[in-house]
Amino acid sequence: MANRPLDTHLLDRAIGFAVQAHAGTERRGKGYPYILHPLEAAAIAATITPDQEILAAAVLHDTVEDTDVTVEALRAEFGDRIAELVAAESDDPMEHLPASASWHTRKQAAIDRLARASHDAKIVAMGDKLSNMRAIAQDYAARGEELWKIFHVTDRREHEWHYRGLAASLSELSGTAAYQEFVRLIDEVFSQPVRIDLADYEPAGEGANGSSYNHRTDPDVMLKLYKPGVTRQPMDEVNVARKVFETGIPTPEPGELVTDGERLGIRFRRIPGKVSFSRAIGEDPSRVGEFATLFAQMCRQLHATRLDTSRFENVKDRYLRLLDENPFFTDFQKRRIVKFIRQAPDADTALHGDLQFSNVIFAGDKRYFIDLGDFCYGHPLFDLGMVYLCSKLSSEDFIRETYHMDKSTAIAFWDAFVPTYFGPDADPQAIEREVRIYAGLKTLIIERDTRCPMPEFRAALEPLFK
Repeated sequence: MANRPLDTHLLDRAIGFAVQAHAGTERRGKGYPYILHPLEAAAIAATITPDQEILAAAVLHDTVEDTDVTVEALRAEFGDRIAELVAAESDDPMEHLPASASWHTRKQAAIDRLARASHDAKIVAMGDKLSNMRAIAQDYAARGEELWKIFHVTDRREHEWHYRGLAASLSELSGTAAYQEFVRLIDEVFSQPVRIDLADYEPAGEGANGSSYNHRTDPDVMLKLYKPGVTRQPMDEVNVARKVFETGIPTPEPGELVTDGERLGIRFRRIPGKVSFSRAIGEDPSRVGEFATLFAQMCRQLHATRLDTSRFENVKDRYLRLLDENPFFTDFQKRRIVKFIRQAPDADTALHGDLQFSNVIFAGDKRYFIDLGDFCYGHPLFDLGMVYLCSKLSSEDFIRETYHMDKSTAIAFWDAFVPTYFGPDADPQAIEREVRIYAGLKTLIIERDTRCPMPEFRAALEPLFK
């Protein structure tokens, strides 16, 4: 069957122009003609739009930055729209600075410019950035960490920062296959764990899922190492934590996934002098009301934050997945729980996912959410169930071991939390009846982490099974 006729004269002209402009040049370190990159960029853009001017701009996108062609020459040859789309994709060379010195500044300017760019300009950029990311992924698979040595800037973390910044600026295109491939490749390359020497760190604390450390010589770096054998959670957390940080929700800036050879972990920007709410309450129980009020205020703000639902998981989908993987419920119980989850209210607002008072820290007047591996979106009741579970359902021993306080103090926390979060006229008993089953659902999180049944928490689900 013959190809369908299509007017491609503008794109054909742009391809010819780009071939001439890039003639005799090599794609750096590849051994093949440079023109293959802009052709690939145009092909990627074509998966998003058939607009011939956008496709022409994609194939011309490097002519101004990498050849003697000027924006005015493109304007004369192809018109204002194509010239401006190419100009939007061209970095300021900052020639007064050495390449390595200006790299971060130039890339930050490009990220900021792209965030403000038009939808059409973002399509052109998507073609370029995905083509680049495909090349990096292919080279990384062949060369590993040696790859970064070929660049002016050899710090892997800087390249990760750059590409994740680009992904944030291009999130308007998150519904496209090109964007989804871009993010997947970023995760594949930069979520490979970096080997560390634990001798460079000193212990800083113990948690339910692992240990924390501070770097001995770099005061800006702390390390969270999960327990041996735990692989999925750290990989989920590092990816989700980056997206949460980009939303502006207060959380320590995440770094890269690391390994000490036995355990997986994550490096974060250290918050000097940090203390968890639970630790502070345990050390001074008289302040339980103060911290419960602050915690409730943070939760209200978090639960009012609307999210791009294409970037985060729906809490219902998460719980249905965890339920399917859980070996401790009967088929009958699972059917009843599925029915409850599906009938629960929906929302597109932020959920911490593991909202314990030990997962909020403070330093001075700054407060941050931590342990974001279960962050998602949905109705606040799914989060409030964990607050209730920590305060009212947990045993004395569990509360003392996990939250460093006695149960009466934890109950006092809930009693002070309720009027701040729900309002002074809220009926505490009605609220407990509503959140109790959601607290029982948290069994799915806890049993995932402990890998054993937790009957004391399952009891909250009994009304579903009658």
